[in-house]
Amino acid sequence: MENSNPRHMHNHIRLQNVLFLTGLALLLGIMIIIAIRANMAQVAQTDNSNQELIDYIEKQEAESAELEQQIVSIRQEIENIHEQSAESESMLNILNDSLAKINLTAGYTAVSGPGIVVTLDDNTAGAELAKKNNPATYNAENFIVHDKDLLYLVKALSSAEAVSINGIRIVDSSSIRCVGSVIMVNSTRIAPPYEMLFIGNGDILLEELYNSGRYITLMYKEIPINATKSDNIVIPAYSGTYSTNYMHVYRENRSSETD
Repeated sequence: MENSNPRHMHNHIRLQNVLFLTGLALLLGIMIIIAIRANMAQVAQTDNSNQELIDYIEKQEAESAELEQQIVSIRQEIENIHEQSAESESMLNILNDSLAKINLTAGYTAVSGPGIVVTLDDNTAGAELAKKNNPATYNAENFIVHDKDLLYLVKALSSAEAVSINGIRIVDSSSIRCVGSVIMVNSTRIAPPYEMLFIGNGDILLEELYNSGRYITLMYKEIPINATKSDNIVIPAYSGTYSTNYMHVYRENRSSETD
């Protein structure tokens, strides 16, 4: 029988071995290809993940850089505001100082300091004696303090930084005048005794007083006048108004510009 042929059996076994080895090689190849593709996919996935991470990091860095720039810009604005505030505060202080000086010069601020106190009174005792002894030549005007006496004393003591008469502040626009038998300072009537306060150097003020012609005249007329130095004189603020009899608001005529 052919099946019992040893050569044929050997060939058949050899063919089976070849087929087995071929199948095994094929299976091994397929497995290797699958492994390679899986590895390539993993590598590709890793590369994609790394790129996404890189893109994210770059985006965050760009946003951080933009935020840092905004912070720098805001800080600069804050510094500018602080500088402007400092400049405004400095300008406000300058304006306040200027206003304080103007108010002081204009008399709108109460002031205090050293100076002298000058008191004057009518010579009532001398008037009564003169009227009794010489009624024919008696003249009451010779025994009272006049508005000119106060005015000339104020002008004579020119070094005074501030002046008041009976508590009324004297400023550049003040008026001292007689209305009938009454002395008016600004718009207020005053009566004797008259107290004149002068703030300044006491020694200089006394020297100006004693050397003035009005003081000598008052002493000659025996008008009671006394002057003393003081370390703490208080003069109130000016409570009147400044008159503008001749001043008007200037408005430029622009009709020629619109023609």
